[in-house]
Amino acid sequence: PMCFGPFPVTERTDFPPPVGGPCWVYLTLNAEIALSWDDSPDLQALVQSPRARVSIDGQWLWWALRRKYPHQPLRKFAGSDLIDALAAHCAHQGERLLLLGSTPHRNGAAVQRLRQAWPELAIAGYAPPSYRPGTAEEAALLDVCRAAIDSWRPQYVVLGLGARREQRLASMLAGDLDGRVRGLLCFGGAIDFTSGQVRRAPRAWQMLGLESVWRVIEQPARLGRLLRVLRILPRLVRGDF
Repeated sequence: PMCFGPFPVTERTDFPPPVGGPCWVYLTLNAEIALSWDDSPDLQALVQSPRARVSIDGQWLWWALRRKYPHQPLRKFAGSDLIDALAAHCAHQGERLLLLGSTPHRNGAAVQRLRQAWPELAIAGYAPPSYRPGTAEEAALLDVCRAAIDSWRPQYVVLGLGARREQRLASMLAGDLDGRVRGLLCFGGAIDFTSGQVRRAPRAWQMLGLESVWRVIEQPARLGRLLRVLRILPRLVRGDF
């Protein structure tokens, strides 16, 4: 098996995962998520559960794993790419898709863009209000999200609430969705990018591992996050994972 530290890389060549079994939760692993392991009990519980499906998103992690496992195939699967692949899959298979996250304006724009790309796609969106994890606001949000899922009856739900929140929400929702929803996909900023209102790094920047730098240029408030993520580089160089 291929692993990045405690993360088993289960999704290496194909998407979406095969049909069958309980509702799975899909994580696209990047350096920021990997570094959050020690102080994120929700992430630990999720990854250690049989529901977890993990692919590699970050270019740095992809390079490191290709060096460590040179004879195993490995594709880089970013949520911002997979959301289009998932929409195409649903359109061709006659399956329903729900986008849950981002702001109302961006969520609506993402739904409209995917509907224009695949007119036969059955897609809906819901942008939940801001909330604080671990409070009554979160409990109320769970009820609203369950109602949105019950109403639309999707086979797949894309979550775009920020890594920690969507991981926690997926953990709390998945058990209620067995037999109804095939998968919850934690895709971070994919809904924002799909809306066209947040610019993604050019392909060349992505291939060079500079997507985080691009995002800081676009959103200077992310500088602190980039500096924290740089801590992983020595581990990647040493193969210490």
